[in-house]
Amino acid sequence: MAQTHEWMFYEVMWRAWAGREQVPYPVPWWAQQAFRRWSDDFDSGTYESKEAAFASNALYRYWHMVGVKDHRQESLIGQAGEIEPVYDKYSLSFFLHDPATGAVRLPQLPDGGRVEQRLEAPHLPVVLTTFRTADDVEFVQRTFAGTVGASQRDLVVTRVTVGSPTGQERTGLLCAAVLPAGPSGFQRHDRNGRQITDRRLTFLRHLPNEQRVETNAGWGPVFDTAPQQYGVYGNPDFSSDPATYLTRSAFHDLAVGGKLNGALEAQDQVSGLCSAVFAWPFQIAEDEVFEIDVRLPVDQFSGSADLAELRGTPATRLESANRDFWTAKLLGQGLQPGLPRPVAHLADQFRQARSQLLILSDHGEIHPGPTVYDSFWIRDSSVEATACSLVGDSALAERQLGTHYPLRFNRGTGRIGPCAEYGFYGGPHEKDDREWDSNGQALWAIGRFDRTSGRRAAFGAKLYVPYVRDAARWLRDNRDRYGLLHSGWSAEHLGERDKPHYWDDFWGLAGLYEAARLAERIGAPEAGELWGAFDDLKRATAESIRWVLGEQQRHGAWETYIPTGPGDVGRCDSTMIGTAAYFHPLRLHMGSKLGDDIDRAARFTLDTMYARFVTGGFRHDAAWNAYGPYLTMQLAHACLLAGDPGRMDELLGWTMDAGFPSVAGRAAALGAWNEQHAYPVASDFAEAPFGRWYMGDIPHGWAAAEYLLLIRDILFFEADEDHDPHLYIAPGVRPHWVPGGERVTVDAAPTLFGSPFGYRLAHEPAARTVTVDITQAPDGVRFVYPCRFGEVRSAEANGQELAVTGQDVRVPAGTWRFSVTYA
Repeated sequence: MAQTHEWMFYEVMWRAWAGREQVPYPVPWWAQQAFRRWSDDFDSGTYESKEAAFASNALYRYWHMVGVKDHRQESLIGQAGEIEPVYDKYSLSFFLHDPATGAVRLPQLPDGGRVEQRLEAPHLPVVLTTFRTADDVEFVQRTFAGTVGASQRDLVVTRVTVGSPTGQERTGLLCAAVLPAGPSGFQRHDRNGRQITDRRLTFLRHLPNEQRVETNAGWGPVFDTAPQQYGVYGNPDFSSDPATYLTRSAFHDLAVGGKLNGALEAQDQVSGLCSAVFAWPFQIAEDEVFEIDVRLPVDQFSGSADLAELRGTPATRLESANRDFWTAKLLGQGLQPGLPRPVAHLADQFRQARSQLLILSDHGEIHPGPTVYDSFWIRDSSVEATACSLVGDSALAERQLGTHYPLRFNRGTGRIGPCAEYGFYGGPHEKDDREWDSNGQALWAIGRFDRTSGRRAAFGAKLYVPYVRDAARWLRDNRDRYGLLHSGWSAEHLGERDKPHYWDDFWGLAGLYEAARLAERIGAPEAGELWGAFDDLKRATAESIRWVLGEQQRHGAWETYIPTGPGDVGRCDSTMIGTAAYFHPLRLHMGSKLGDDIDRAARFTLDTMYARFVTGGFRHDAAWNAYGPYLTMQLAHACLLAGDPGRMDELLGWTMDAGFPSVAGRAAALGAWNEQHAYPVASDFAEAPFGRWYMGDIPHGWAAAEYLLLIRDILFFEADEDHDPHLYIAPGVRPHWVPGGERVTVDAAPTLFGSPFGYRLAHEPAARTVTVDITQAPDGVRFVYPCRFGEVRSAEANGQELAVTGQDVRVPAGTWRFSVTYA
């Protein structure tokens, strides 16, 4: 049964949408999409009613994000420029009113005017929203996050400039609305009791002397310029009629009577739908502009001293500081990819993905999202920390792995289901859902970072006892009677929680491999013991997969594929995506760690997935009934490492488009991916399932990490670090990416060899020659260049001819320049 405020919100929204031609109302973008193709079907396992699902914005979770590196709270930006500090209780949006005609122009509504959104620059988390009305009044809203004061507390600043694009004189009111619903929804309340925050606005007050707004018990917007008109609206007579919320509102007053109610405060103890509008008159002509600045406190502020600190730094200086920080961080530090014009957007997105991970980090914990996923998982964070370390944000990776992972290492003597508590990596998520992949992920991430940080850092040695040795022993001692990890819900997209999944075993193998190698590097006496644990899990996993493949063949399956686990013989659905991890990120194919036959089966599984579940991107109908952007990137990465860059390129192209979806000409996202990508949004409603689908959070930190790792490995990746160390140069760079006279460059790239790598690749189509200059390289590491332009005819390194034995040109260590001529 719907709660009162959920039912009321649902009623108010659909009535406002239906009556928008009479009285415009700022119905959010996500609610409009729900009404565009309404279905009474909802996830009854998660929500108690359709109203609860609607109020939670279960289906259209798209928005933009601004924030401060490594601070706790992010802020969301909606498709009409609405600003929602995630854990506060309101959103702020702007619109225009013409008192002469009574016209209320809302950027939320399609007939209100034209809306365009973009980032100020790919490396700058500054969202620009431009709204232009039919009568040629335009406002531009610049929204960014920053810090103030000695304690560096967070705030969001939005700077709104009104102008006349045609130069003709224009007058009117610039209005700011404080509303309870934001881009993420109104109120998430599910059967698990998860609530981001209680977003009901039960009390709202304007304090003119302080030029700020109170929202319940917190601070709302603070105005640098005092508004000349205002109105605060609530439900003073405790009405239960939805119609009263539409007639007792600022939008009704402006459209019908031309003025606001002038009230300073209001309450709504029924539904929490208080609202307020503030207005500033403008008169502009030619190139004149009218500008206001509004500050939204994000951290806790209270009292007159805090108000003075919040206002103390001019908005212009805050904007400059934000721009300077991100420019220095993303253009001056870390891996700097340079790509030719046809694919320069890939490098732009690389920097944006870096900024997303840095903003999603909360004091060293990288969280996979700003709302429902604003929490810490070992699984997601292992990939995110590894991505950060390999693109140059090593301080963040070190803090997460060196500080926060030990805090998730369990020292108790109890049991977690069938497994021992001691030695298990995990907090509430991992314990409650039996996420047995976490130990392998922690060990893998620690081992990889130990390699990247170099021997002098001794990162792994500092954690070895107990965080590596005992976590590896946990993997040895906590397996089922077949030698596999127990049933659980480690990666909930892979199937049921009462079944085992090879995903867990693959991660366990990768973690044990890194633990044993670390033990060898530091001379620990347990190296042999850890190799024994690796070999035992390897044997059990390989035997189980061989049995499954045999059973499927015996039952007449004509395709070869590894299903999600041994309890799913013959299950040929999208849950088999777990096998992509065999290649990426775990590299189990390198050296055929489970045997040549398992390696071949894993490669055939990639073929099966591509044929059955890819239509542009990877469709995960078995779990989500939606595309999986980060799964698409995992599959693309697996194809790259398996030697199929063509498929990789196709999947990457879809991924880039998925980061910039638009519906009816309006941008839904600006270079970010949700965990899921809804079919209606992906197709601009050409494909709209009647039933429900699942959506998580955006920007999705795991997706951002996958993108960083994919672009890096397209440019270069390491192989056989422990026996015959070598680097593949430009293994994923496609011929059409590099026209004549263009270059591919890599600068200051961290490597698993502990020292940086860089190169310059130039292509001369007329001469059919590729020339590579090595600018930085680890000592003793040779190179492999897989030529994608044509059949290799000759090659030379440092002026000496090289033997040609196929498309992979082998270049000796110490080379500073080599060239390849192709047919």
